[in-house]
Amino acid sequence: MKMDYVDKSAGENGGQAFDIRVWIEKGLSWDKYLSECKQNEDRMSKMYRKVSVPRDTIDFLKAKDVLTIVCISEDWCPDCAQNVPLMVKLAEALPSTDLRLFFRDRNEKLMDHYLTNGKRVVPTVVFFDSKLNEIGKWAGPSRKAKAWTLDTLVKGRRIGDIPQEERDRFGELYDDKFLSEFLNDSLSEITAALG
Repeated sequence: MKMDYVDKSAGENGGQAFDIRVWIEKGLSWDKYLSECKQNEDRMSKMYRKVSVPRDTIDFLKAKDVLTIVCISEDWCPDCAQNVPLMVKLAEALPSTDLRLFFRDRNEKLMDHYLTNGKRVVPTVVFFDSKLNEIGKWAGPSRKAKAWTLDTLVKGRRIGDIPQEERDRFGELYDDKFLSEFLNDSLSEITAALG
């Protein structure tokens, strides 16, 4: 559902209306976000150096008048370690576009406004036009990346039950697979979400 930048409905307890402008002012730049990361900073930096955005995606976003991107993430999340650098590259490819990054667990009210099927999914990325009207929202990972992770790593187990060494090996494989395949899936899903 697309909505204007101010959601006129008050919160459950009669709180203030949601105003995205207030949140955007609080958002972090890429450099500030990286400096506050406690996990996956190196992984995100490496991914940032490797990610590129196809010209047709850039042209599509320009035509949609995307001028603000809000990205809600967590540094411990492998999908964020891949998709946050992609969002940075998207914003850089659109020189007038402002990217604001948020840690989910530090910004629960923002996250709760952008739930996906009632869940706090990261990364969640919301795109706004020049008047701060919401154009669309995407929550990662891509469907193909999620299915592949479930089939290749999880195999019916809880993430916490998977040995760290196995997760680390998988992470390297996942980053390669993201660059060769899932990056395009993320971009396809984003452009579909933006209509």
